This record gives sequence, C-alpha cells and structure tokens, in this order.
Amino acid sequence: MLCILPDELLLITGVTGHVGFAVLVHALRAGHTVRCAVRSEAKAAYIRSHPKIRALCLARARLNFAIVPDITADGAYDDAIRGVSSVIHVASPLATADSVPRELHQEYFIQPAVRGTLGMLEAAKRAGTVRRVVITSSIVALASVDQMEGRERRATPVQPHERTGFRPEPYESEFAAYAASKVAALKGAEAWIARERPAFEVVHLHPSFVIGRNDIATTTNEAMKGTNAVILATLLGKKWGCSYAGATVHVDDVARAHVQALLPSVPGNRSYILSTKARWNDAKLIAKRSFPEAVERKLVCSSGSVGTVNIDFDASATEKVFGFRFQGFEEQVKSVVGHFVELRLKRPSFMPSSFSPSSSSVDSSRMAAISQHLRPEILAA
Repeated sequence: MLCILPDELLLITGVTGHVGFAVLVHALRAGHTVRCAVRSEAKAAYIRSHPKIRALCLARARLNFAIVPDITADGAYDDAIRGVSSVIHVASPLATADSVPRELHQEYFIQPAVRGTLGMLEAAKRAGTVRRVVITSSIVALASVDQMEGRERRATPVQPHERTGFRPEPYESEFAAYAASKVAALKGAEAWIARERPAFEVVHLHPSFVIGRNDIATTTNEAMKGTNAVILATLLGKKWGCSYAGATVHVDDVARAHVQALLPSVPGNRSYILSTKARWNDAKLIAKRSFPEAVERKLVCSSGSVGTVNIDFDASATEKVFGFRFQGFEEQVKSVVGHFVELRLKRPSFMPSSFSPSSSSVDSSRMAAISQHLRPEILAA
C-alpha cells in the first residue's frame, strides 16, 4: 500500500495520451494530489470533464493544472513544478495522422524529447523540493531498430542496463526517428545526472508495445491509434507486410509501475523494463475465444495476419522489485478488443462505406493513417 503524505504534490505530464491518462487515473486512485502539465486550458477542461475523472468524485484540491504550451522553451516547467515533491514525465513527441517529412524528423521527434526531458530535470533541480523523477523511456532505447525489426538477430534477452547507440540523421522511417529520440533523451538525461548530481533520484521505465483499453479514445477511429492498431487492424482483416517485436505490456501495468516507481522501496537511478512475450497472431485466437458474439456478428474477424520478431526483454528484475507480475498477452488483447467492441456497438458506422468487417484488408486511406500513428507510439504517451 502506498504511503502518501497529505501535503505532497505529484506533477504528471502527457496526461492527454494513452499511457499518461492511465497513469493519472491510477495516481488519483492511489490517493495522490496531482498537478497535470497540459498545453492549453482546453486540454485541462477535457481532462477535468472526462467520465473516468468525474467518477472519482475528487475534492477540488486533489487535481489541478499548469499550462505549458511549449515543453522545449527555457524554463517551461518552472511554474508547473513549484511546490512539487515528485514527477512522472510521460510527455514525448509521437506520430500524427500526417506524415512527418524526413527533413523535420530532428525538429519533430528528437529536439522535443531531449529538451523536454532535460528541461524537466533542470526545473526539478531549481525547485529544490523534488525527491524523485520518473521518466517514461522505451525499449527502443535498449535495443536497436535493426533488432526490433528482425534484421539483426538477438541471441540473448535485452537487459535493463543495456543502451543502444544513437543513430544520426537521415532516418529511413518515423519509427527510426522516434527510436533515436528516446535514445537521445535517455543518453542526455543520464549525462545530466552524472554531471549535476541532483539531490533527487531518477527512475527510467522502458515499456514495450503498450496494449490495452485507451480511455482517451471515444470512437473506434481513435481506438485504432497507437500500438493497439496492430491488434485491431489484424482483427479487421489487415495483412501486415512487416513484423513487430514480440514484446508487449498491458497499459494498466504500465500505469501501476509509474506510480509505484515513486516509492522509496524502488531503487532509484536505474532502469526497469516493462514487457511480456507475445505472438501477435495469437490475438485472433484470443478474440475468437473471448468474443464469440463479436466474431459471429463480424465486428472482428480472423482473416488478418502480422508477423512476430522473436526478441526477449528481461523484465524479471522489475517484477521482483515492484512486487507484481505483468498481465499476459491474452489479458492485453481482451482489454483492447473489449473496448473496441464496446465502441463499435455504439458507433456501428464508423468505417467508410467501402469497408466490410469481413473483407481481407482495411480501407487503404484508413490504414495509411493507422500506420502513421503506429510505429512511433510504442510508449503511447
């Protein structure tokens, strides 16, 4: 059970994303008083009015917001971090439905990831009240893109202390640019810690492909964003022309780990892997077994396919330190598919008229958008 002092204040970034919102809900349920750093008043209003937040019936003092329009600006977090005792920094640039030109990869992915992370660390040091900062990194900071995509075979499990080298521009894909941003942010943070020797501790968490219900998504189109799309598009008949690393983690476990990482019982100044093994095509069997009515009504199907790259990430130390076992791929699939079916029944005409749930492929324009969301959003902040 968490031991939280009544006057302690937790700052969380990235709360309008899949992982960040799950972290916020988990932190509030655990009893934390939270300040959210968001880009605008509109985003703050959205979070305040979200059914998951309203259902908590919070006292007004339990949740407040700081507006940070640009996380790369000097002193961006100085006001937000005032009076804060701990930080969970989830925010990091992700892909949008519009393709990011290669010449903008540095500006879109790498600079915000690095400047946002270092800016938070600098703000924490200046504040003088912070005891711990938890940063959402990724497994792509530990294993190379070539290993993740199966071009380079990995014979042994990836360990949390490993680091992969930074690859300079140009990047062949948005995934490669995203991976470089996480590598650069981790490298920059660890160099800053070694140089500045702050009074607070830093914990880096490295999720793999985050799977599970996305409470930010209120339509089926929104549910198809991020790494959930690997499963959902396959269950809508998509035959992927590529393979993905067989490493996934339930979004609820990611949220739980972020909040538990604040505890002094979790050793600081180290990395923890959040991951389980998975075979992507198993999602079809799980869906058929768990949602037979949805399959019968052709809300989902089993004609799609996606390859799996066999690469292991050793999360045993994380489970030992944090004291819980990660939910397996079956629970992850049931979570995301259950939410999708729920939304599908509410909005049965979400797909273009040319799309049939039983067809062998998803509408090409929709899949183009899905692909843009997909690879860079391994951590789905």
